[in-house]
Parts: sequence; structure tokens; C-alpha cells
Amino acid sequence: MSKSDMTGKLLIAIPFFFAVSAIIDYSFTIWLAGSKENLIQNEFSPLLVYAVRNDLLMPFVFFTVIFYFSASYLVLKLLSQDEKLFYPASAILILISLAHTFGGLSWYFKSEAYSNAILAISAITIMMAIFLSGWSILQKRNIS
Repeated sequence: MSKSDMTGKLLIAIPFFFAVSAIIDYSFTIWLAGSKENLIQNEFSPLLVYAVRNDLLMPFVFFTVIFYFSASYLVLKLLSQDEKLFYPASAILILISLAHTFGGLSWYFKSEAYSNAILAISAITIMMAIFLSGWSILQKRNIS
């Protein structure tokens, strides 16, 4: 399998996983929260709380999933020409997907250590994104 074949497959697989992770997150959150009031009181996401309060949950989840897939596909497509940026960006999207998936399961585990692990994944993702941004700027500067 050539690198372009691998990139082409990742270009679809990673956005798909990203979108599915949002579905998993919101499905577990809704199911395991038990009640609308419990979800509103304990949910971390202000957008999800707003959607639940205003009975906009289905449109919210639908458009979030479409946005996640479209935005991640577009970003990866733009970065697919530069292998040095494509694979780290893919890793960042996978980490965000894992944080989403594990976030939905936090309603099941209800453990501070588990929640802290999810926050650690998010922090690692943010640090990677900052490092990748700085590194790409330095690479462009060195080429010029």
C-alpha cells in the first residue's frame, strides 16, 4: 500500500471516527444521565445543556456530527500534501475522538480519577496542537 493510498484511507477513516465518537459521547451522556434534570445539572458542555433545555437535542447532535466530519475532513485534506503536518494532525483528531468517547462513559464510571484522565487527554491534545502550530511556523520560516 502506497503512502497516498494510506493517506486517502485515513482521510475518510479519521473524520468518520471523529463523528462517531460524538455520537457515542452524546448517546451515553443522554442514556446514562437518567433524566433531563440530571443532565442539565451535571453536564460539562454548555452547548449540550442549552440544546437539552430548549428541546433541540436531535438537531444539535445531527449538526455537530456533520460539522465534526466536514471540518476534520477539510483540515486533513488541506494538510494531506504535507506529511509532516498530516500525521500529527491526525493524532490530534484521534485524541479528541478518544476524549469524546471516554467523556460519554464518564457518566457510567463517575470517578474523579477517570474524569482527570479525560482532562489529561484533552491537555495533551492542546499541548500537541500548540507545539504543532509553533513547529509549522518555524518550518515555514526556515524554508524562506
